[in-house]
Amino acid sequence: MKNIAIALLVGALAVVPTAGFAANAQTTAAKHPAKAAGASHATTGVVKSIDETTLVITHPGKKGSDMTFKLDPAIHREGTVAVGSTVSVRYREEGKTRIASALMAKPATQAAHKS
Repeated sequence: MKNIAIALLVGALAVVPTAGFAANAQTTAAKHPAKAAGASHATTGVVKSIDETTLVITHPGKKGSDMTFKLDPAIHREGTVAVGSTVSVRYREEGKTRIASALMAKPATQAAHKS
């Protein structure tokens, strides 16, 4: 009888740390959602080139700051996206590939109001 009680106690102690690790993993994921798979990112830049499957933007004033995106077939677009236009890009990373899910062209600013 004593052996059964000890076996149950050892078994119960083995389960408690496992439950604690699972709770810790859930807490960590909640605190750091950007590290979750498929996390969404956003950036802004000027369109250097665009075609049906690829977008390249550059950040003015920063050398070597081109970013290349694969265009998702179901991409959400707002405004006219063309070479030279300023765009905001929402994307996700799959390995080293950036996949754009939304493009928003920023309206051109008017140079000066006529007096």
